[in-house]
Amino acid sequence: MKECMEQVKRELGRDAVILHTKKYKDGGFFGYGGSEVVEVTAAIEDQPENQHEPAKPTKKAAPKPVMPANVLGQYKTAGTQVGVDIAAKETMPGAQTAYMPQQPAAPVMPARPAAPAGNMAQASRPEDQQKIQQLENELAQMKSMLAQVMSKNETPGKVTLQEALQRQGVTESILKDFAAQASAGDTLVDEMAPEAHDILSAFLDSNVPFRHGLRKGGEKPHIAALIGPTGVGKTTTLAKIAARLVLEKNVRAALITADTYRISAVEQLKTYSDIIGLPLEIVYTPDELRVAIHKHRDKDLILIDTAGRSQHNAYQMKELQDFLKVSPHIEKHLVMSATTKDLDAADILQKFSVCKPDGLIFTKTDETRSLGLIVNLLYQRKDIRLSFLTNGQSVPDDIRAADAGTLADLLLGA
Repeated sequence: MKECMEQVKRELGRDAVILHTKKYKDGGFFGYGGSEVVEVTAAIEDQPENQHEPAKPTKKAAPKPVMPANVLGQYKTAGTQVGVDIAAKETMPGAQTAYMPQQPAAPVMPARPAAPAGNMAQASRPEDQQKIQQLENELAQMKSMLAQVMSKNETPGKVTLQEALQRQGVTESILKDFAAQASAGDTLVDEMAPEAHDILSAFLDSNVPFRHGLRKGGEKPHIAALIGPTGVGKTTTLAKIAARLVLEKNVRAALITADTYRISAVEQLKTYSDIIGLPLEIVYTPDELRVAIHKHRDKDLILIDTAGRSQHNAYQMKELQDFLKVSPHIEKHLVMSATTKDLDAADILQKFSVCKPDGLIFTKTDETRSLGLIVNLLYQRKDIRLSFLTNGQSVPDDIRAADAGTLADLLLGA
């Protein structure tokens, strides 16, 4: 790396900006016996007239990336008044890629960009604030474009973190935000690289709200109800939550089912309650629910299974609301299948918002290859948090309390 940096300085001068670094194996047989190569992509604003011709790299250079207009000027002057004034006047920068074989050495981290726009000093005048906001927007666009340009030089067959999220169905606007918020080159990390998980987890943790399971603390008994459309797996999910807490945390719990429309649901929950060793109450009206809650007031946890409701049926939604009004302490979790279409999922969340759900549970994550729906639906929301993710029928194994790392695992296929 040291030799490569010296070559960059020798050929492009001291004002060169390091845009990207990476390592890879060259030659050999199926990855064995090849030489280790470090690649550095650098750029300058203007080539001095007396700049000597660059020496031939030790390996054949990849095609030179074409940088968008204004990119380098904004990159180097981010957060300054100078940057605001000259952002629209920068010329097309030149760029070269330097190659240098090296002996195995400690990993070299990619160079970091200038201080992010979010750390800019606060402006006192409205016109200054407007200029700073304009610069922030331009810098975000620049980072997104830069990521796209740099991706063209990536090793064939490599799937970058950005491409992995595209395949998962994450929307283009969120991908642009990802490129803008991440450090330069982070979105182009190989999805299989160890750092890919950390980069994605950090982005999700900053932009997707998580509840990490049931709410901790509060009054006893803790009451939680699962609500949602039909066929999403509410009864099985409730059994998983109960089994986990009872068998692993030794929580004293009781089960209540209001899903009396389906005999199979009652029988299914009765089977689970017998196996786990929990009392089960069957209720038909809000008053019966109130009595059942009072009966088990000595428990640590009461879990309520509700009947599936169509978000388009006003009568069913009103009936569900009446059940949930029995106690102001009921924590409500909306259950949805990960196989649901984006538009339908948004409609379900909007219609069930009349019940004011606290958490969102996604089931059947193992039945789809596209989990971008979860990110798209919850991106930068404040009114609801992701609480659980389930990935199979096994009770109690196939459920995980939701956090950034867990969601990153699913999106990266871990």
